[in-house]
Amino acid sequence: MSLVQTPADDPKMAAEEDHEVAAATKSGRPTAKDAALLAFVSSIGPFAANAYVPAFDEIGQHYGVGLVTVQQTLSIYLAAFACTSLLIGAASDAFGRKAVLALSMTVFAVSSLGLLFADSMEAFFIWRFVMGMAAAAGPVVTQAIVRDRWSGGDAAKIIALIAVIFGLAPALAPVVGGELTVHLGWRSIFIFLAVLSAAMAFCSACVLKESLPSERRVSFRPWATLLRYGEVLKVPAFTSGVVAHGFIFLGLIVYSAGAADFVLNVMGLGVDEFGWLMIPMVVAGMTGSWACSHLLAMFGQNRLLFWGVGFLAASGLFGVVFDHGPFAVFPWVLLAPVVYNFAAAAVRPALNVMNLDWTSTISPKAAVWPLQCSSFFRRALLRFHRRSSFPSFWGRPGSMLQ
Repeated sequence: MSLVQTPADDPKMAAEEDHEVAAATKSGRPTAKDAALLAFVSSIGPFAANAYVPAFDEIGQHYGVGLVTVQQTLSIYLAAFACTSLLIGAASDAFGRKAVLALSMTVFAVSSLGLLFADSMEAFFIWRFVMGMAAAAGPVVTQAIVRDRWSGGDAAKIIALIAVIFGLAPALAPVVGGELTVHLGWRSIFIFLAVLSAAMAFCSACVLKESLPSERRVSFRPWATLLRYGEVLKVPAFTSGVVAHGFIFLGLIVYSAGAADFVLNVMGLGVDEFGWLMIPMVVAGMTGSWACSHLLAMFGQNRLLFWGVGFLAASGLFGVVFDHGPFAVFPWVLLAPVVYNFAAAAVRPALNVMNLDWTSTISPKAAVWPLQCSSFFRRALLRFHRRSSFPSFWGRPGSMLQ
């Protein structure tokens, strides 16, 4: 037996070596170019999910199908997004961050062109599935790049910017999509996505620095990666936090899921007026994010979570009652979603911290597992929610879903 102890023989030594190697690859302070590229690459997925919502009616008429059939393309997109998010981080660990991001954005651009020229609803379904797979790389790989290159306050600044853009993207997407639909037709949305993703593919390949050197890469073993999620889910606090975060996330998209019907028939506005729904919710969400640190300082994490979830539940119940009473007209119908968005934005950072705190005791390489697991659960719930709850305004006079 060897008298020399190696990292392979001692898990503690292995963990220390991982930390030393990770520290050696840290970059200098992040630049505006780094922040902008990572933020926009991370946000293209949620942007693409909602950008074509204002064009649902036109797409349905073009292919001769109903609104609910068009809505299923969202379910397909999110199912692909959720499943791919489980493995995309492991792929970037094996092949490098730049290669995975550049390839994903290229596939995203190709799928956008496929949607542009799709000659049937079936082809449209297939290309949305491909787009969902490509979009999964954004949020997972960009978080891994931040962890590779920065730490402490620098990492926090990048993550904060990514979170802001990531939150703005799905809310502003229908506004952009509505303007494009009115002025240039629904196909222009996919031209816009193709150009945007092609630019991101170029920047990922030619501008972005590789944050994972070859000596730190590991072999790509999908089955072993999937088995590791069992370790994550054995932590009750983490699993509870993921479930809570997922259900809060569902509430955030209840109005965007039914935005086409809600804006056109409930609010009585036009295809190019989605901003009247989305902008107030964006402002509420940004205000809640700003207030989070102040509320944490005042009440502490546990009390913030307790009262925050209480406000979320109350605003949801209030919306159900209020939206079916005499005040179910614009602008009063916006009150419930605005309150919900504020409370959710104030609570979600505290949940994220609770979910990720325990990972400090294990190898840095494992830090991506909870990110991917949480992303999968949220996207899977979102996929189910959009499939089952999209007709959230059935029964209203004039609803397209009656």
